[in-house]
Amino acid sequence: METFVPPQLTVSGGLDELLELLASGAPADAFEDFLDDARRFGVTGVATTDVKAAVWRAMRVHTQIQRGRVREAGLTALIDAARDLALPYDSVGGLLHAIARRARHLLSMDMAYITIADEEHDHVQVRAADGHTSGLSIGLRLPADDGITTAGPATTAPFATHDLLADDQVGLHPAFEEMVRVEGLHAMIAVPLGHGDHSNGRAPRGRLYVASRKVHHFTADERSLVGSLGILAAIYLETTHLRLAAEARAAELEARLAQVSRTADRFREQCDLQTSLVDLLVSGGDLRTLADRAAASFGGRVSVYTAGGDVLVTAGDGQDDGDDTAALAIAVEMLTADPASAGGGRWVAPLCAAKDYIGALVLCAPGDLSASARKHLRLYAQTAALLVRRDKLTSGHDGEVRDRLLDDALSDERRVPRLLAERARRIGLDLSRPYLMVVARPESSIQSRTNAWGSAYARRMGGLRSCRNGHLIMLLPGGDAGAVARDVAAAMASDLGKPVSTGAAGPLTGAESVQLGYREAMRCLDAVTALGVEGGAGSARELGFVGALVSADHDVAGFIESAIGPVLEYDRERFTDLVPTLQAYFDAGGSPTYAAERLHVHTNTVTRRLDRIKDLLGPDWQKPAQALEIQLALRLLRVRAALSTQPESRAVNS
Repeated sequence: METFVPPQLTVSGGLDELLELLASGAPADAFEDFLDDARRFGVTGVATTDVKAAVWRAMRVHTQIQRGRVREAGLTALIDAARDLALPYDSVGGLLHAIARRARHLLSMDMAYITIADEEHDHVQVRAADGHTSGLSIGLRLPADDGITTAGPATTAPFATHDLLADDQVGLHPAFEEMVRVEGLHAMIAVPLGHGDHSNGRAPRGRLYVASRKVHHFTADERSLVGSLGILAAIYLETTHLRLAAEARAAELEARLAQVSRTADRFREQCDLQTSLVDLLVSGGDLRTLADRAAASFGGRVSVYTAGGDVLVTAGDGQDDGDDTAALAIAVEMLTADPASAGGGRWVAPLCAAKDYIGALVLCAPGDLSASARKHLRLYAQTAALLVRRDKLTSGHDGEVRDRLLDDALSDERRVPRLLAERARRIGLDLSRPYLMVVARPESSIQSRTNAWGSAYARRMGGLRSCRNGHLIMLLPGGDAGAVARDVAAAMASDLGKPVSTGAAGPLTGAESVQLGYREAMRCLDAVTALGVEGGAGSARELGFVGALVSADHDVAGFIESAIGPVLEYDRERFTDLVPTLQAYFDAGGSPTYAAERLHVHTNTVTRRLDRIKDLLGPDWQKPAQALEIQLALRLLRVRAALSTQPESRAVNS
């Protein structure tokens, strides 16, 4: 700065200049230059004394102003440090590093570090450091007193020394003294951080150190600043410790809550399944419904077997490769009801009544089963055991009474209908309401299984069952004979694994209609069998006159072949439409024009097709006798096609 040279110095003018120096923030050297200039320009005597006093007063004021500015800068830095430390740190270590960094910059020192006492309080460890260090590193263990002892009583006020090695009031641990020499430290100030220990849930005890590699006498303002920083740091250290502990506890509670929620969900699923299975038992459900639910639940195939290895019911998707034999062998040897893996994606659960083995439930599903899924499978198996046991019990006295009623009604046509109606009323069957008669003809290999299946089905539907001459006969409540016949055929094919032809009659009312319904259902069954539709089902409504026509075991297929065989063969080989044209021709009353309209083709097309039919069937095909046979053959062909293309039949035969 340029030396202040007043042009003419007087006492009053000098005071003005001093005030100007104070106002402009001139450095301390400017006041000394001002005093030298006063001497040089001849200010002597009383004036000299006044000028000196004024200069010294001005210098004291200047010192106070500078000290205030330093304090202001220190407080500003302290506020910035408070803002920095108030940030939500992810760990206590991150906060400790921020404290050390702020402390070093606050006092413009060479280094700063923080020690934290261990749980036993017999050692401290350097947890954070800032600045250039050589021997001091994070993780360094020091004695409990940090390697520094001071003369006099212990205090929580900031400890400070201008020179560690030269201060007689400070004692150093040999290891710490060696570190001080390696680092070249001289001045040091330290403040405590936190109180208490981990056991009471508060932040751990620690201490903040700020050091310089030069000798430095710490002022009262510096002591105050670092003390204030220590207080702030202790507060933020404790709040961060508590916040992190709370977050960890909250995370732990969330994890436990999630686990409890998963357990509750599994328990709720288990309870819901138990409730639904109890409802199934109470409502009179059967194995078929149970197997359908289990198959849908596990996404596989479920089969229920008897103790002898006969399948009672099968439901769901999955390849039926007939390899359940190994699973059944495992079930027989199992000592508990818990499901066991049988290999190949199969799980087996035994069906037990008390200590008796009465069968097994086999699940074929992709992937492994969880513990919860195995519990569900066990519940399904236990319910299946109850259903099998119930069927055995109810098929005893009550089943025999019900079956004997239908046997008596079919065997003695002269029995008084009133007595039959009275017996039916006693077992809860009202013959005055519409009922149906259903007759099925199973293969001899599944005869016994069909009879057992019929007992369960009739009981579930609230009807009766009987067996005569290899036929299963059921009297069932209802009003649509054709629909019931198809349902029975589809259910038997699914549960027994083989198609079974079925005929039905009705609706019927009164005990006197039992014999009539039985004979009509037999005629319908004979018609379905004569038409050659394996596993077909029908009633008089679908069969019409065909039932009466074929009931005497006529050769329907041979008759059709003899009447229109050449036309059928021609259509099969050449993919033509002669049979539809022949049908449309007769439906149109023998008019080629109207037949063309029905077929949506030109009349000439129909004419050419009729000429081809004439070549195949002969010139007399339109005469009444041969035309009647042709129309009858076409009618039989349509009925047989209708029976073989019913949705239930397709589902069974697919």
